[in-house]
Formats: sequence, structure tokens, C-alpha cells
Amino acid sequence: MKELLEELKAKWRPSQEEVNEVGKAAAAFVKKLGSSLKRARLKAKPVVGGSGAKGTWLRGMHDIDVFVCFDYAKYKGKSAELSEFLAAAMKKAFPKHERLHGSRDYFRIQFRRSGMYKSCSGRIAQSAMADLYNRQSRFVPSNGYNFEIVPILTIKKSGQALNITDVSLLHSAWVRKQIGKSRKAALDDEIRLTKAFCKAQRVYGAESYVRGFSGYACEVLTAYYGSFLKLVSAAATKWKKQITAKKKIIVDAANHYKKRDPLRELNQAKVQSELIVIDPVQADRNATAALSNETLNTFIEAADAFIKKPEKSFFEKQEITIDKLRQEAKGKQLVIVEAGPVRGKDDVVGAKLVKAFEHILLQLKEKGFAVAESGWEWEKNRKGNALFWYIMKRGVPEPEVRYGPPLSNKTHAEKFREEHQGKKGRQLFEKNGRLYAKIERTYKQPQQLISQLTAEDNYLKDKAQQYSVK
Repeated sequence: MKELLEELKAKWRPSQEEVNEVGKAAAAFVKKLGSSLKRARLKAKPVVGGSGAKGTWLRGMHDIDVFVCFDYAKYKGKSAELSEFLAAAMKKAFPKHERLHGSRDYFRIQFRRSGMYKSCSGRIAQSAMADLYNRQSRFVPSNGYNFEIVPILTIKKSGQALNITDVSLLHSAWVRKQIGKSRKAALDDEIRLTKAFCKAQRVYGAESYVRGFSGYACEVLTAYYGSFLKLVSAAATKWKKQITAKKKIIVDAANHYKKRDPLRELNQAKVQSELIVIDPVQADRNATAALSNETLNTFIEAADAFIKKPEKSFFEKQEITIDKLRQEAKGKQLVIVEAGPVRGKDDVVGAKLVKAFEHILLQLKEKGFAVAESGWEWEKNRKGNALFWYIMKRGVPEPEVRYGPPLSNKTHAEKFREEHQGKKGRQLFEKNGRLYAKIERTYKQPQQLISQLTAEDNYLKDKAQQYSVK
């Protein structure tokens, strides 16, 4: 186990060369945006945040978060206008940016290698940004980095926050502090293991269509338990027992509640998941409020399997292909739907796709098809289609059995007979003093139903650009 984890740490730990590349890219971007903010006479400063600021990203990742911190005293009365102020500066510095809707609108831009170095000066190596990245790294992808630029208020404590994003840099500071305090284990390496494991198991991301562990939740959990191995060991034993006993799992890394019960004090909407992770910098927030119980169970089962038989494959995301699905179906009927995602914010696009997948699944079950297994896959920030799959226990659905009235109720029994007796595709029968009608299904094969749904169902029309049924 120890040898395996050390090998995996080395795999996901960025190299020094990557550190330098990221430092230059981030510094160049921040410098250009900072100059534009000054020209717009805004009292605001761009700062790298997220996993970049914490030093917890995985080797080879392409995304960098930048928070534009507006002066609290000057802008606290204009919280709703921060996106508009930032939009003016973005337009000057990066005309081809994309604006995305959120609790405050934010911005996205792909910053290519050529763009990075045009705005880099010889002083970059001495900049605060380069220093920030001196322990981190990742390679510069050929198509550059994806920067997300988020406007926030500069705050010193969570109580000052006027928007959920305002607390972001406090999160970064807390995680950096825990990494600095870690002695027995390099906590940044341990956090990377947790993130790599969650990504491979498809439980990473707090988006509504994933309902998994956010990067921050991975960081808090790893810091609380002290290492990746201690975290998965706890999940495989203590967490599993608590769920079986129908008890909530509570993680309070900053000891906000001490001997108090957070379940009595937190808003009930925040404690629906089985796992409650108290935000170390915001005691009234559950950092895993978006986590679904299904996703939590997936993580626990994967943790249990890894403890029993540790292998590299637990950290390698297995690609879903049509050939693999055919093998998995093992002679059962398999229907695949390719769905072309609509344009828009990833969270919104993903939510539409999962609703389409669930709608088709529900219709299959309602029309009598016995679905043995189903699933869906979509990679955000990629241009490919989403893949839905449905594996049937049997191809032809069982007839619908409709309950009729008791034979003792002669009036209603007669009406039921008139409705069903002698009709094509219907068979009337009696059982235990009651009438029943066995009715053949309209759709004999699942692909017939799905093809009609994707072509004619109004609910599905705005969930994807197009559907292809195989």
C-alpha cells in the first residue's frame, strides 16, 4: 500500500518545470487584467484562487481561477453591480471572453501560450504570483489555459460575505494553513490522491448534474483525517456503519460545534445528505450540501474495495465506450442514445442532459421495460456528445396488468368488462374475487419508445440539440 501511494503521489505531483510555466501564465494574465482594472479606475485587485492558490491541483490540469477582489468599504453597497464593473475591464483586456451566469456573473477565457508571453516581463520571476507557485506545477497545454474570472468582495471574515463566492479566498487561506502545519504527511500530496481517486470514481464535482465532492470538500476531508488512506479507511468502516445505523456522518474540522449538535442548529436544507462537512471558515455552511447519497455510497464502496485490494486502477478513470457497454450487457438488450449538448454554462448544460437521461429512464420503466442497468457520461469543456445507455433484462416488456373492481360490485364490474372484453390486445381474467385486464404494451422494443420520445417529446427538445438512438 505504501509503495503504491508513493508512486501515485509522484504521478499526480506537478514537476518544477510545470510550476514555472503556470507561474508565468498566471502572472501574465493577472498583470494584464490588473492594468485594465486600473485604467477603468476600479479599486480592485486580481488574485489567483482555487486549487492554484492552495497548491492542490493535479498534474496536467488546464483550469486557473482568478478572483477579482473589490474593496469592501467602497463596493459593499454595490455587490450586485460587481459583474458589470468587471465586464468593462474584461472587454478592454480580453475582448473575446465569455460571460457566464451565476450568483454573480463571471467570465471565462482561453489564454493561449502566445498570449501569455506577450504580456510577460522579465520581472515575472520576482513577482508575488511566481512565488505563489514555487511549489506547484503543471504543463502548459498546447491550446493554453482556461481562466475563470470571478468578482468578489475583499473580506476578512465570513460574516462580511454578501455572496457565496466572497468566502473563496478564506477557503484558500485555511487550506494553505493546514498544508503548512502538516508534518508527518505532505498534505498537498494527500489531497491530490483524494481528488484523483474521486475523479476516477466519477464522484468529483459539486455541480447539480454530478452532486459529488467539490475540490474544497476533498481538501477539508483530507485535512481532517490527516491523509488519503485514513480518509478512505474511515469511509469503508465508520461511515458505512453510521449509514447502516441511519446516523449522519459529521466532520467538523475547525471544531465549531464542540459538544453541540450541528444538526439542531443548521438549516434543514443544508443537512439532507448523509455526510455533513462543516465549513471550517463558515460554521453555518455544509461543504457537502450538494452531495447526493447515491454518490456518497459510490465513494464508500470504492473506498472499501480499494482498502481490500489496493490497485492503480482505482485512480484511473475508465473510459466508457460502446464496445465496453456491449461487453457489459452480455447478451442483454442494449440501447444507446447520443445527445448533443446545448450551448451554455456547464452546470446548466449538464443539468439538462441528466434530466433528459432520467426522463427516458422513467418512460422505459412506466412502459413496462425491465431496466437492469443504466448510466450516462458527459465530459464538460469538451465538444463531444453525451452518452446515455440502458441495458434491459429482457427486450419485450411484460403486459400491463390493470386492476378492476371486486366481482361483488356488479355495476362497476360490468363497466370494466365492457371496457376490456373482446378488445384487441386485451385479456380479461378473474383472481381472488376481483377483475383484472392484461393489456399488451404499445411499444414492443425499447428503441421504438426511445426513438419516438427523442423525436416528439416536448420535454426533451430543449435538453439537447439532437438525439441519436442505437
